[in-house]
Amino acid sequence: MPKAVAGDARGPARFSRQALAAIAVCTAIYFLDGLIHTVLGPMAPEISAELGLGPAALGQIFSANLIGQTIGLLVFPLIARRLGNPAAIILAVFGFCLAQFATAVSWDASSLFAFRLIDGIFLGGCLPSCLAIVTKVAPSHRLGLALMVLFTGYGSGATASGILASAFLDNGGWRLAIALVGALSGVTAVAAMIWLRGADKGPDSAAAEKTASRPLDVLAPGMLGGTLLLWLMFISMLTVQYCLSSWLPTLLVEVGRDQSFAALSVTIFSLGGIVAALGVGVLIDRFGGTRVLGAFLIIAAVTLFLVGQFLATVPGWLLMTMLATGGFFFLGAYGGINYVLATYYPEDLRAFGIGLTKSVSRLGTIVAPVLIGYGLVLGIAETTMMSLFAIPAAFAAFAVYAVGHLARSAA
Repeated sequence: MPKAVAGDARGPARFSRQALAAIAVCTAIYFLDGLIHTVLGPMAPEISAELGLGPAALGQIFSANLIGQTIGLLVFPLIARRLGNPAAIILAVFGFCLAQFATAVSWDASSLFAFRLIDGIFLGGCLPSCLAIVTKVAPSHRLGLALMVLFTGYGSGATASGILASAFLDNGGWRLAIALVGALSGVTAVAAMIWLRGADKGPDSAAAEKTASRPLDVLAPGMLGGTLLLWLMFISMLTVQYCLSSWLPTLLVEVGRDQSFAALSVTIFSLGGIVAALGVGVLIDRFGGTRVLGAFLIIAAVTLFLVGQFLATVPGWLLMTMLATGGFFFLGAYGGINYVLATYYPEDLRAFGIGLTKSVSRLGTIVAPVLIGYGLVLGIAETTMMSLFAIPAAFAAFAVYAVGHLARSAA
């Protein structure tokens, strides 16, 4: 990472009350990110039956949120440069609150696609500013822990999606479940208005405002190599995370597992990541991101391959154990790679660098859910499809080690 970042004496010695409040609100927003993106997967069989969606159309709807997030991740960091991170977050949270209520009244594939697209624009828009605020307010020697607390929010939301879907399958259906998520989003928007004001102010802010940096300096020669590796890392990780959250229940149903088992599969996978998250933050603060995240991703790649091989044959309890293990290592690393991203860029470029990386990664990921849908139509075995997720996990491990090498070379 650049020397300017590596030597940044950022952050107070301990967590202040304002910092804890800001981290709590940002964590709640990441909870909603995990919940909103993932909740459609467990409810996909019910939605498909009601709206008459085939696998190809369902894959396009799964990608709609990614397309929207790609737009929001580029647009909202520019808004944050002018209005500040708190204002950008408040605007975005109110936006996806309204989009959730609109999604609940979708009447066909086109309307569901459109509302999920709009939802994604606002949802993606608030994420870079949340990450930038937590990086700003956390003590530097506890940054790994603070960021993993933040991404525990995402894992908790993904876990809650399976529980929510199971609860509403026979009690009001998918429309009521999504409307409830909209109500939670409204409460979070109010909390952001109260507790995020001034959260990005501090001793470094004045210096950052005086710099003449431009957003596209993240592609300057001194940063380009690391930026490209970060893109590879996030494309690989999001390919696994988003495709699994969307398609895992359907793959399980197709190989003969019952629907309730399939709905809980995303919860079990995500639960493993929640268990790992805080421990990974402590390990990163103690041993550094490269060694911890690289090892986690290698183990995750092996586990994902084995899950695919035994998807249809092992007893249910054993498959759930394997999914929890895969979630432990993969989602533990999924949150941790944001430590690498957040500390790579200087403060004045941080929100845009984060937004650009996450936007590019979604562009690279948009096609994956669609390809899975068409692959199933063409007759590719579900077990093969599942095992193929080991490949992007291995690419992510390579990128982690490569960024670590660049950091050592720049030191």
